[in-house]
Amino acid sequence: MPYLETADVLRQDCVAPGLYELELSAPQIAVAAVPGQFVHIRVRPGQPLLRRPFSICDVGTNVGGSVTILYGVRGVGTSLLSSVQLGDRLDVMGPLGKGFTLPESQSLSQSQLKSQLQSHPQQQSSRSPHALLVGGGLGIAPLVFLARMLAHNGHRATVFYGANTACEMQAALLRLQASQEGSIQVFTTTLDGSAGHTGFVTDLLTAEPSASELADIDFIYTCGPEPMMVAVEQFATSRRIPGEMSLETALACGVGACLGCARRLKTDPGASPVYAKVCKDGPVFSFGQVELNPVPCGEE
Repeated sequence: MPYLETADVLRQDCVAPGLYELELSAPQIAVAAVPGQFVHIRVRPGQPLLRRPFSICDVGTNVGGSVTILYGVRGVGTSLLSSVQLGDRLDVMGPLGKGFTLPESQSLSQSQLKSQLQSHPQQQSSRSPHALLVGGGLGIAPLVFLARMLAHNGHRATVFYGANTACEMQAALLRLQASQEGSIQVFTTTLDGSAGHTGFVTDLLTAEPSASELADIDFIYTCGPEPMMVAVEQFATSRRIPGEMSLETALACGVGACLGCARRLKTDPGASPVYAKVCKDGPVFSFGQVELNPVPCGEE
């Protein structure tokens, strides 16, 4: 159930050039939110702008619960948002959308069970579920919340995180490192070589030492540029590992009324097109559900 809250700005930090971390007091949203959901924020009172959607990066569920978002300045709306200060109040709606499915409610396929029993015949009954999280750029935001939730529930999470520079990674890495020791393992890539492996985050699927951590993966989650998610989906399919992706797209109304975020679903050849609304049916979809664009914008 979504809530509409007038949220006090608790903190607004510039964590890298053009990149901000904003914490808002929103107790009802914080308690109800699950990883993968988003909030819709009116960035300035009285401004004739549509609300802007932001993935929930983290929550604080103590007294006076809070919601944290990680965002980059991309246009007028986010530019206005970056100017809010401590004590300002924002109109926030959420949590919205369909979140990630947590391991407790996942059932492994027979082929997975057979494979895992052959690989770990003595440990299969007692080991914790092991999830791989692959995030590119700001696609890491919903995966931070997810990784921390997995760690809190006693599960293992291996995170592959790619960005342009090491500076852009610091805020998300600090939150991942603040979780239970040993339950979250992080491998990084940067395009400029300033941290981790030099290259794309999908390189970690085959490069060492990160590739060695994938032998017992039960489930894969991903969020980021669509060409990246295409590669992750193909990797999962080749390994017969189930998974989910969170789509990053413009969401006008946020509640499924305007149809501006409709995406075509995969169907059998010759079948009539079927569409889903990202804001209501997603933003999280299972692998194999959505037709993704394998080409970066501007290269078609």
